Amino acid sequence: MGNKSELTVALLLIAALCLNALITNTIGYLSGREMTWLKARLYCQKNHIDMLTFKRGSKLWLADWMLEKKIPKVWIGLLRDPEQDLVWKWIDEKTGEGISGNDLSLSSNWADGQQSGHCALVQGSDRLWYSNACSSEHNFYCSSQGVNQHIKMNLSWYEAQQYCRREFDDLATVTRETTDQFNNTGWIGLYREGGETWSWSGDLTSDYRNWASGQPLTEDCAFFDTVTQKWHSEQCSEKLRFVCYDDYLEVVKENKTWEEALEYCNSMDRQRLMSLKYDKEYKYARDRIYKATTDEVWTGLRFLGGEWWWLGGQMLDHQGMLPTCQSQQKHCGTLSKYDTNKWLTRDCSERRNFVCHKYKVKDIE
Repeated sequence: MGNKSELTVALLLIAALCLNALITNTIGYLSGREMTWLKARLYCQKNHIDMLTFKRGSKLWLADWMLEKKIPKVWIGLLRDPEQDLVWKWIDEKTGEGISGNDLSLSSNWADGQQSGHCALVQGSDRLWYSNACSSEHNFYCSSQGVNQHIKMNLSWYEAQQYCRREFDDLATVTRETTDQFNNTGWIGLYREGGETWSWSGDLTSDYRNWASGQPLTEDCAFFDTVTQKWHSEQCSEKLRFVCYDDYLEVVKENKTWEEALEYCNSMDRQRLMSLKYDKEYKYARDRIYKATTDEVWTGLRFLGGEWWWLGGQMLDHQGMLPTCQSQQKHCGTLSKYDTNKWLTRDCSERRNFVCHKYKVKDIE
C-alpha cells in the first residue's frame, strides 16, 4: 500500500509540470484532399474530433490561415435542417450525428441570399422546372379562380407570393392539365418544406411534377469563403477542402483503475490524466465524454493529505462540494455523463473509462 501511494504522489508531481493548455482550446487541421461534405465529416470524426464550426474557431483566424495556404473555400460544420428548409444549424458535436443549437439563418455571417430556401421556377425555354434560391428575383405566375397569369415583374419568391395574394389568389399551382399554360420563365407556387418534401403555396394542391433532369438541386451544406469571410450554401455532393479540429482531450474507452489510468496517460506522448481548472471547462468536458462506454470517467482529482487536489497541484476550488472525511476507498474523483453534480467520489480500484489531457499538439497537417 505504501509503494502504491508513493507512486501516485510521484506521478502527481510529474503531471504538475506540464498542464498549461486549456482543454477548450481548438487546434485546426486543414486536409490536403477534396471530398464531399459527408465524406469530409466522416474523415474528421475518424482522424480528429469533428469538422470545424465557429463555436470552436474564429472566422478571422480561419480566413488568415486559408489566405496563407491560397485556398478559396472550405467546408464547415453547418447544415440545413432536413425538416425545415429555412433553418440552418451547426452539427451536433456531442453525439456526432445530426444538428443542434439555435437557428443560424439570420446570422450576419451569410453572404446575401445564401441561406435562402428552395423554390420552383418554370424555365420558358423547355417548360421544365428548376429549383432556385427563393431569394433570387424572377417573373412569376399568379392564379385566380383557375386562371393563371404571367406577371412581368422581377421579385423574390416570397415577394411574388405576397403580390399574388394581394392582387389575385396566390402563386400558381401547376397540374398536368394546366402545364401548357406556363410558357415563360417564372416562379410557381412550389416550395421546399424540408428534405424531400415540396408543397404548394395556398389551398390548391397537385401531385404533378415536371422537374428537369437532375433537378431539384438543393444546397444543404455550407462552406466558408476566404475573400468575403462569409458562409455560402452549396450542394453537399461538391468536393471541397475542409477543416477538422482537435482539442486537448482524449477519451480512452478502456476500463482501468484510477492508478492504471494515471499511468496510461503518463505513458502516452505529451499526455496526463484530465484536470479541470476552470468552470467553463466543466460543461465542455461533459459533452466530450458523451461517447464513453461507462457512465462516469476518471479525472485527475485525488484526495491527499485531507484535501482534494488536481494533478496539476491545484487544490479544488470548492472543497465543500466533496466530503473531507473520506472512507479508505473513495479517494478518486469522476465526472459523470448524466449526474449534474460536478464531481463524484469513487473507490480508486474501480474500473472505468478515463480522459487524458494532451498538453502539446501539432498545429496543422
